[in-house]
Amino acid sequence: MMLLLLWKHNVSEHYYYYSPYYSSWWWRRGSGNQQVRHHADNIVVFSFDKDGQLTWNNVIRKDQFDDESDDRISYFVMNTGGQLHFLFNRQERRNLLLNDFALAPDGQINRNPTLKNLDKGHEFMPKYGKQVSAKQFIVPCFLRNYICFAKIDFN
Repeated sequence: MMLLLLWKHNVSEHYYYYSPYYSSWWWRRGSGNQQVRHHADNIVVFSFDKDGQLTWNNVIRKDQFDDESDDRISYFVMNTGGQLHFLFNRQERRNLLLNDFALAPDGQINRNPTLKNLDKGHEFMPKYGKQVSAKQFIVPCFLRNYICFAKIDFN
């Protein structure tokens, strides 16, 4: 039996104001000319054996930021049985492309081809995705200021 531990570092999560008596909508959006930049960086994966000894560790390198909100940054983990797939947006030229990195049980990470055949103009929000079957997940996205949903199948 193996224990898999994921660690997510998202700098912007540490600076939110919280009060049960105050709505934080205005605080998150900024007031006046205050600017907030949201960051989500590398994913670190650890594997421990049954005795708690570290068997392997690995890093999926990513550098994400957004000045408007943190909806399009972060990642989604999909378990297809033999691998864990980490899906996240990566800036390529002027577009955000959905990337897929697969983690094998031995700790090896493989980058699968970028999902380029998806309709242009969609901006995916992978952190809100939901796995609905063994090889299928649904992810919300923006298309010209409309919220829609995309179903993505893995072969």
